[in-house]
Amino acid sequence: MKKQFKDLCFIATLIIVSTTTLKAQDDVKRTFGVGLQSSLPTYGLSVKYAFTESSVGQVTVAPFQAGDAKISFYGARYIHRFINENPGSVIMDPYLFAGAGLITFNYSAYGGSNSSFFSYSAGGGLEFIVGRMFGISIEAGYGKLNVTNGAGVAGIFGGGGLHFYIN
Repeated sequence: MKKQFKDLCFIATLIIVSTTTLKAQDDVKRTFGVGLQSSLPTYGLSVKYAFTESSVGQVTVAPFQAGDAKISFYGARYIHRFINENPGSVIMDPYLFAGAGLITFNYSAYGGSNSSFFSYSAGGGLEFIVGRMFGISIEAGYGKLNVTNGAGVAGIFGGGGLHFYIN
């Protein structure tokens, strides 16, 4: 699992470095962002797109494999930003979110096992914009994983993200 996390960090760094040259203006509007997102117990590569200044869609993909186990997460969520009208050197925007996702599990050893779990979550957080292009977010919420035959695991979770805004 550590190797996959290192690979994920390397890919995110490549994306950030390669897109830095695309920044053609001083004022980034936070329309499109790429980065990493974690909403425990999942984390992965993330893309954000702002439909309006306050309405944002986010997709997170996390295909990981460790030995004989392959666990993947595919999710989407809606984010509503409460825009700070008087930003200082660091912009801080609170937000609410609601999302859903699919977790797939494949274990190939000893006869194997395959499962898919539906999940959903809702909560709130704060995003700090540093240098007009880097977003650092922290969040908390309530979520549920439907594990099997209606049984699930639910609870309060924490998370965070790091995004580079291109436009």
